[in-house]
Parts: sequence; structure tokens; C-alpha cells
Amino acid sequence: MSRRSAYGSRPVDIDALVAIALRRLQLRRLLVAVERDPSILEVIDMNRTIKRPIELAGFAGRLARAERQEADLAVTGQRYDTVLADIDDQHAALKTHVGSLEVTRSALDQVIARMTAGSNGGPNDGGDSSSGSTGDVGQVITSETGKGEG
Repeated sequence: MSRRSAYGSRPVDIDALVAIALRRLQLRRLLVAVERDPSILEVIDMNRTIKRPIELAGFAGRLARAERQEADLAVTGQRYDTVLADIDDQHAALKTHVGSLEVTRSALDQVIARMTAGSNGGPNDGGDSSSGSTGDVGQVITSETGKGEG
């Protein structure tokens, strides 16, 4: 609702005038209340600053950037989880392989121990035999065939 002003041809918005009058009345009531009880000011946060429009102007871009970063972080997290799962699988395979290598090493150690034990009675250092016997060593196999056969 608007009417013409008495000072010119500019229209006056009655609703705006009423809203301004109500705000002034609320402010006067608050000032009277503070004069009566100054402890009311302790409740009010006086250090709060109002952001300037220039600071708020870049906020939409910052929010969009933050959303892109969240999406990138989600992708990186998925890749990280995949790599860790692969490492776990490869570690399990290596454990199995190491186990079989340990068995092979043990068997090889036993073979080498048997080969170098020297318990067969032969000389270990190129000297005479440990039994001290002289003579031919070994087994001679002869075959005798019957003369009247055949």
C-alpha cells in the first residue's frame, strides 16, 4: 500500500514506514531495559562482526571447490582401499611361498649334512681310512657257469 508524499510526487510505502516504526520502538524498549539492568549486555555477543559482501561473494566458489575435493578424496580413498587389499593378497601369497622355501632349505640342509658327515668310514682329509685296515676295498662279484650244460 502506498500513498503520495506531501513533499513531492514520490510514493510512500506505508508498510515500510510501519516496519521502521516497530523497529524503533523495539530499540527504545531494549535501551530502557539496559538502563534498568546493565547485566543484559553480558548476554549479547558484542564481538560478532557482520561479513562484508565482498567476503560472501566468493563463498559459492569455495563451496563448489570443497564439493570437488570431497569427490576427489572419495576416489582416492577407494583407490587406497583397493591397493591395500591387493597388498594383503600378495602378502598371503608370499607367506605361502616362504613356507615352501623354508621346507626346501631344510631338505637341502639335510642332504648337505649327509654328504659331509664322513660317517661312511672313508677318509675325510685324503689320508688313510679310519678303520686302519689295508688291502682291497670293495666287493668282487664273479659268475661261475656250469661246464656240462648245454
